[in-house]
Amino acid sequence: MPSKTHNPRSLTRRHALDKLAALSAQTAAVQNGEEDIARLCDLQTHGQSSDSDRTRGGLDKAARTSSVPMSARELEVLVALCRAAPLVQTTKDAARLVNQLAPYVSEAHRQTLRLSPLHQHLPPLETLAYDLTSAVLALGLNNPSLRPQAFACIDRTLEELTVSADNASWIIPQRDGVTEPHVAEKAIPAIQLTVSLLGFLDGIAKYVHVWTPEQRLSVIRRIRYMLSEKFMVSLEGALSAIRNARTTSRAIKEWKRWVRHYATKARPLGAMLLQQAFMNIVEESVVLLVGASSPVTSADLLDTLMQRNPIMDQNRVNPTPELLESMTELIVDEIVLLEADADYLQVSSAWQQRLAFEVKASSLRSFLCCSLVDEEIADDELLHTWLEAITADPVQMADDELAQTVLKCMAVLARMSPATAANLTRSLPRLIVQGRMTARTATLAGECLAGVMKRSQQDIVISTLYWLGNHLSSNAGADVTNGLSPFIDGGTSVNGNGALYASQQALGSAVSLSISDEGETTAVYGSIVQAIVGIATSRNDPQMTSLVISMLVQKVSRVSPATDAKLITEMAALGLCGGPNELRALLRLYSKVASEATISHDTLLLSAVTEGRLRLATRIGKTSPLYEVYTTHLLGLCVGSGDTAGERTVDVALASQMMTQLFRPLAVLVSSDPEIQPKFEHADELSTLSRNAWFNIVVHGFTLNSVSGKEYAQELQVLAQYTLPLVDEERVDMPESGIDLNTVLRRGDSAQHHSEQKSSLIAALPHCEADIKGLGYPECVFLNAALLVSTMRARSGDCKAVLPYFMESKVKTTAMGNCMLAIALSGVDAYLHRVTTGRQQSFAAPQVALQLAAFFEGACHRISKVQQAAVSSADLIVNQIPSALCQKASLFALLELLTLMWKSCLDTETDEYDMKSTYHSEKGRVTLQLSDDVDYRQLTLTNFHKRCRLWVSKAIDAAPLDVKSILQAYLEDYEDDGAYGRIALGRSFAVEMGSVIPSSDQRLTSLDRQREVGVNTASDFIAQYTTRQEYRHLDSKLGIDDDWALVGYNGVSDVAAVQPADQTLDEAVRLRNLSQRLRSHESVPFSVVRDTLRDAAGVLSRSPSDRTSLIQDLVAIPFAIFTKQSITLGISLWLSVVKEHPSLETRVLAEVAAGWESSVRLHKGFFAPHHHLDPFYVKEEFAPSNWEAISKRQQLVQSLIAPHLRLTHFLSSHFNASRLTSPSVERVYARLMRVTLLTMKRTASSPLAREIHFHIVLLALKVLKYGTRLDTSAQWRLKDAVLSAGLAWFAMPPRWSFGSNRLQVKAEVKVLNDVSLMLHGLSGIGARATRALASLQSKQELLARLMQHELGRLTVWITPLGSDSRGLSPMGHSDSSVEDAVFSSLLTTAWNEDPRIAVQLVTRFPHSDRLRGEIRSYLLREPDKAIDEPDALQIMLGSSLPADLKVQLKYLLYWAPINPMAAVTYFMPAYGNHALIVQYAVRALDCHSIDITFFYVPQIVQTLRYDALGYVERYILEAATFSQLFAHQIIWNIKANAYKNGDEEAGPDPAKPLFDKVMEALVLSFSTDDKDFYEREFDFFGKVTGISGTLKPLIKRPKPERKQKIEEELRKIQVEVGVYLPSNPDGVVIGIDRKSGKPLQSHAKAPFIATFRIRKEEAIEIAEQQAVMTGELVKPQTYEIWQSAIFKVGDDCRQDVLALQMIAAFRGIFNTVGLDVYVFPYRVTATAPGCGVIDVLPNSISRDMLGREAVNGLYEYFVSKFGSEDSIRFQEARSSFIKSMAAYSMLSYLLQFKDRHNGNIMVDAAGHILHIDFGFIFSIAPGGGLFERAPFKLSPEMIAVMGGVQSQPFRAFEELCVKVFLASRQYVEQLSHIVLTMLDSGLPCFKPTSLQHFKERFVLEKSDREAAEFVRTLVRHSAHSWGTGAYDYFQLLTNGIPY
Repeated sequence: MPSKTHNPRSLTRRHALDKLAALSAQTAAVQNGEEDIARLCDLQTHGQSSDSDRTRGGLDKAARTSSVPMSARELEVLVALCRAAPLVQTTKDAARLVNQLAPYVSEAHRQTLRLSPLHQHLPPLETLAYDLTSAVLALGLNNPSLRPQAFACIDRTLEELTVSADNASWIIPQRDGVTEPHVAEKAIPAIQLTVSLLGFLDGIAKYVHVWTPEQRLSVIRRIRYMLSEKFMVSLEGALSAIRNARTTSRAIKEWKRWVRHYATKARPLGAMLLQQAFMNIVEESVVLLVGASSPVTSADLLDTLMQRNPIMDQNRVNPTPELLESMTELIVDEIVLLEADADYLQVSSAWQQRLAFEVKASSLRSFLCCSLVDEEIADDELLHTWLEAITADPVQMADDELAQTVLKCMAVLARMSPATAANLTRSLPRLIVQGRMTARTATLAGECLAGVMKRSQQDIVISTLYWLGNHLSSNAGADVTNGLSPFIDGGTSVNGNGALYASQQALGSAVSLSISDEGETTAVYGSIVQAIVGIATSRNDPQMTSLVISMLVQKVSRVSPATDAKLITEMAALGLCGGPNELRALLRLYSKVASEATISHDTLLLSAVTEGRLRLATRIGKTSPLYEVYTTHLLGLCVGSGDTAGERTVDVALASQMMTQLFRPLAVLVSSDPEIQPKFEHADELSTLSRNAWFNIVVHGFTLNSVSGKEYAQELQVLAQYTLPLVDEERVDMPESGIDLNTVLRRGDSAQHHSEQKSSLIAALPHCEADIKGLGYPECVFLNAALLVSTMRARSGDCKAVLPYFMESKVKTTAMGNCMLAIALSGVDAYLHRVTTGRQQSFAAPQVALQLAAFFEGACHRISKVQQAAVSSADLIVNQIPSALCQKASLFALLELLTLMWKSCLDTETDEYDMKSTYHSEKGRVTLQLSDDVDYRQLTLTNFHKRCRLWVSKAIDAAPLDVKSILQAYLEDYEDDGAYGRIALGRSFAVEMGSVIPSSDQRLTSLDRQREVGVNTASDFIAQYTTRQEYRHLDSKLGIDDDWALVGYNGVSDVAAVQPADQTLDEAVRLRNLSQRLRSHESVPFSVVRDTLRDAAGVLSRSPSDRTSLIQDLVAIPFAIFTKQSITLGISLWLSVVKEHPSLETRVLAEVAAGWESSVRLHKGFFAPHHHLDPFYVKEEFAPSNWEAISKRQQLVQSLIAPHLRLTHFLSSHFNASRLTSPSVERVYARLMRVTLLTMKRTASSPLAREIHFHIVLLALKVLKYGTRLDTSAQWRLKDAVLSAGLAWFAMPPRWSFGSNRLQVKAEVKVLNDVSLMLHGLSGIGARATRALASLQSKQELLARLMQHELGRLTVWITPLGSDSRGLSPMGHSDSSVEDAVFSSLLTTAWNEDPRIAVQLVTRFPHSDRLRGEIRSYLLREPDKAIDEPDALQIMLGSSLPADLKVQLKYLLYWAPINPMAAVTYFMPAYGNHALIVQYAVRALDCHSIDITFFYVPQIVQTLRYDALGYVERYILEAATFSQLFAHQIIWNIKANAYKNGDEEAGPDPAKPLFDKVMEALVLSFSTDDKDFYEREFDFFGKVTGISGTLKPLIKRPKPERKQKIEEELRKIQVEVGVYLPSNPDGVVIGIDRKSGKPLQSHAKAPFIATFRIRKEEAIEIAEQQAVMTGELVKPQTYEIWQSAIFKVGDDCRQDVLALQMIAAFRGIFNTVGLDVYVFPYRVTATAPGCGVIDVLPNSISRDMLGREAVNGLYEYFVSKFGSEDSIRFQEARSSFIKSMAAYSMLSYLLQFKDRHNGNIMVDAAGHILHIDFGFIFSIAPGGGLFERAPFKLSPEMIAVMGGVQSQPFRAFEELCVKVFLASRQYVEQLSHIVLTMLDSGLPCFKPTSLQHFKERFVLEKSDREAAEFVRTLVRHSAHSWGTGAYDYFQLLTNGIPY
């Protein structure tokens, strides 16, 4: 006998041939594929024997294939070709294969084989026939042209098989006795034929779809004919003969063994196996009739039909009736044959019986398909009969496949026929109840019933449920509704909706469950439960689910414990198909059952509950809304276990046991879908439950080293892995600790438990024993929980989560911090232990690097305890595993953190009053939240930098090359993202550490060090970095360099393949195309520009000869884009080209100069017409300060001038480097300076342009100083141009530095000093006059004096507190008298140079009457030279019409318009209504937008008093035609001023007749639409204000009654289209909150508040400025807000209007300076005598309301609302407080705000302090100013919020106060104009000296430094004033206002 073990070589060869054939087939369409197929075919042919009986011409192919035994090698090649056939790609190969394989198909059943060990188990004939048949049919399927050949092959094979079957020996089956050997020999051909026939039939079944339906029917008929009764009987006889043979014949023994192997494979050879193969073909054929567009296989046929909707494919092709009839007849014959028990189908074994059942199942499925196609031909009633007969036969129903086929067929029929469905609703429940099915079949029966019920009527479903439910009792049929389950609280529904189904009746009579076997009974009950649950889940109806839960709950404990367990387990599915309420009901049941089972020690029920919970946990996904419900429930149970609320005692052991039941479900629930982050509706509640659950776990003894903790360590570790740190995030910033407020931490507090908790901690943290002994019980529980969670997390791969614990208040401030540090280090040790074992991938180096990166991030934390823990942890990791820094994640994080910390310190200089708290790096994936303490930031940076050096040094010692490689990779990626470009501490540190000599380098460390010469590896580091850059940027632009020649597969070096023929030309074309795209304003990504320019520069740099054709575009393209980014890139490339090829220097420089001149000519950048307007020339707004808008304006200007600043630096550096290289260089610079300096009079006027302006001057001075080819005349001309350019800056009004960038101011100071020094050194040039050239001495002195003055101003600005300021030491400032004398002597020079310079001297020295007088005399003599300067007119005219002005007034016809407020003052009597002056004033107003003059409506109305010539009236009428809003405001203001003191009882104002006339004329001038709008608006507002009148009768009624009345009146108001509130003219009212009405406290008046919905348009000032630059249109964006307003009647609001108007004007000044302070000039509009509308400050509360809410003080309020002082929210709020406090303090002093009690001071949600109610301003104060003598209110509580007078925040407050004062002094005249025009308004705040005192408060006689000191004096006086506290106490006594 051959060996039973396969030959490994044969198996290997077979697998190799299979793969080779597959690859050959798949690659046939590519190169050499056809040859591969041919070679395999030849290999198979050559494998045949070359014996003499193989003649090549005389014998046919058949003889050559079957008569000669086939070797194993030939068979393997043949099989490999067959299996590769479906993969063949070309028709040519397919034809070759068909020709090769076809002869074998028809002869396969006769093929003789050489014996092989591979065939020891089964004969290869079946496989060979299957492979051959499948291959031929597959080739025909994939190649339609070959189908006739394939079909012919199959036809020939059928003929051969039929002949062989007919010729088979007739052998009568012998059941007993011994078969003679010769009889057995005759039996072999029939058996061999059968085996081959099986493979052939299986092959046809697989590819039956290749035929048409008619062809399939023909094939089936022929097969049916072949499988005749004679052949079947003969086959059985042959098999019997083989089995009973007693012979030594090797062939018979072989077949005998094969027959046995077939039987052991559950496929006994015989007629039944052939019938199965035949029916497979029939089934596959009829399956094609029901599926067309969606192919259906027989394997999933029934499942598909049960689910597909519609069942029948609408796109299928209906077969002919004849075909369907024939197929149906074949199927019916088969079933009849099976039912008739034909002799040759008699079963004698279980396997044969199973085959028979499979054949019957296949027949049933086939008939079902025919019935679905046409039920008339295939009668479904007949199918029903067969199905019911099977269900009645226990033997057949015991076979799973047949039974499941029957049930699924029933379900499919039910979908087609309602009658069938109704029948199944009765029969299937009975079948389930009766049992007699396997468990799988019973489950399927329930599913089928559920599927039928899914489409049934609700009453039928409910009846069925009740019918099934009635059998869930020990006495089926009894009334089960008499008693209620102990697990519900009454009623028949868990959710109380059982009445919905109360009318339903039970289905039929009960079927008695008289089954004796207890296990079988339990199985039946289980099937019933599954069916009930399945029906409920299929309906997916929450009410149905609730009913079923209620019903099943009542069945608990009614049958048996096993049934109860089944009920509880299966009910888990109900929790998934219902809603949250149904799930909660089920969970309550589980909790109740688990509780009682725990008490009774019922392990069966406990297991069932656990299984049910686990099923829920497994099936509820994190995206399901039920996830939060289930998580909350489990956590709630965990927290509730052992709750000792009340006096009851708790069994701790029992509570612990109940808690352990929750661990595994919770672990499974939280660990499912680890990649998905769940979203919770009540995240805070879940977080609290999670913390408390862990605390309760520890309370019950589950600590790290306890027995119970170790027992459930696996579950606890999973829970810890998905648990957030046990810190109350809402309280980490609060001074009160969350530990003290948590009641769970105090649970179980007793001396014994306290001792146990301490002991547990001491055991884990022995070094902290002293600290632990002093801890209380809650602290011990908290630390034990933190130890447990953090250690478990560390063991699961996360040790960084311990850091948040150090933010807990008690951990920060008590001995708990030491214990927590020990816990953190213990967790890191546990983590490192897992890492060093190297057993898990989650502890590999990349994961360690992530942990280390988190600790690096913590090392920069704003809290010192977090820093300490993070640094200690990082030390542990780096010391043990320095390779953790050999990963990008950790090293990049470290370097980026260095950069971020450095940037945070830098930001304290660049934006000193807006401390940015959050910093993020995408590159390092780190985020920092930092304190606003500058010193702390510096200290953190210093310490972190030191640690970084140690850490990286250790990593370099361990792996120098790897670490340095990562450092080089870090240097490769950079971002030019700031004012300082690529400069960053992280990059500097990377270079520094890259040069370190590692201690592991024995050679370098052995070098003798020179004392003063340091050797490092910097050169090697840079060399490696350069190499990386070369290959990193290597692309198709390679130069001709053998080092980079590419070697092909043939080994030949091929440079030409990658080198263009003319690369210079190619790059020139690319540059030209890019330039054209940019000129056509096409959007080009900067990356494309960068790459193109780099490639061109690379060609220029590598080229051995000049490539001047590229230079022009290389320079022009950056200038065309002209951004900081493009110019920076250009400079880098230009320098690289010049340094590589100095011969190109002049050409490059010339192109750069041409680009510069082009920017001058085209007014780009610094030369753009960007005017920094006076705040009184722009639109003023009643809105809160907007620092974001100011910052955007700053960024816009910086982006505008940055390109020229970069170019200036480049030109300056390059001039110093190359001025002596060539005469051409000097000539280029000389020309460039002349062109530039001549245009310097009209450049950007922004304060941010000061630096670039004087940088250009400095460059010109360098050219002048070092120029070697300039003659005396040329030097004079250049110096004169330089002086003129420098003086051009002073032709503009003096400007403070814009924004809060200290570095910017320092740079400006430095460049001014440099210019001064350089200018002083060049004093000799032009000092003496000659015949042709005048002296430049006075001009130089003028510039020097002005720069000295400018330096003094900037020094005061940068050091407002003098010696107490950070930064530069204060510089001395010249005495004012000296300044007067000096500038008086230089005034002629200034006037001759530019009259604007002389005019602006008055602004620089406002206190100098001498300068003003002399300048005025110049104006009187030559007014025509100053008509372009509006400020000159105010000097010439003064405050009243001078008598010496006569002919000069005619120039007013041409004079540039002054600001609108100044123009309004020219209507005043002081100017005598001079026609020319009044006409000029009107023209000036007309030149300004109505949006600008809108702000000055109150002043314009007041000037009507003096409008003798009617010019004001005419202006009002004309302006009203442009703006209806302006007209409405005029009317309201006129009405408000019509009576004295805003009170009709006081009598009319003298100007009332004129007011009435103007108002009447205004209304008459309205167009029809305007008149309609006017009436709508005033009617709407009249109705709103009229509510006060309806309230007056109720003035003494209770507040609720008055509120009801307001709401009633509000409901009557209809909102018309376009109406608005007078206080909000920029918004449209679209709705009213009808319930918002609220009466305000008043003794005799009826003010009230209401809220309106307003639609506004966003402010687009910045966008408009950008649009001017880019040419893009700006679309206004709309938004909606709720705005509350107070409506007052009987109160004069005009004084509030004036005060807020002044605040808004100051706001404009602050915006102009870019001052980071905050004011909120809310809107107040006086609309009638004693009437007005006041906007309510949003999100704010008065200080007195804080006192009424029992807050002790303002500081306590800030702490309670924003957190402790070290919290980010508190620091942000404090910053807001300081900014607003500084602004309002100075405004309070300047405008003399009094009555500043706590009721008039508000605090908003951001921490800003706001002032309201300005009834006492300027010259009046309550009590005659007895109490409020301080300059402004600065109470001790305000100082406390700012950190005390010695703190950094208080210094910031003082600095801002000084800057506010200094910024405002420059605009004292403009501010005075607003007050001046209101003096005759009758407002009580004005006295005769009010205006004079207002000006005096600006102390204009003092210098800037003296003014700064004066402000500090005001601050000190206010801080120590007793009157502030006395007035607050007075208000408490008199009005009950707390303080």
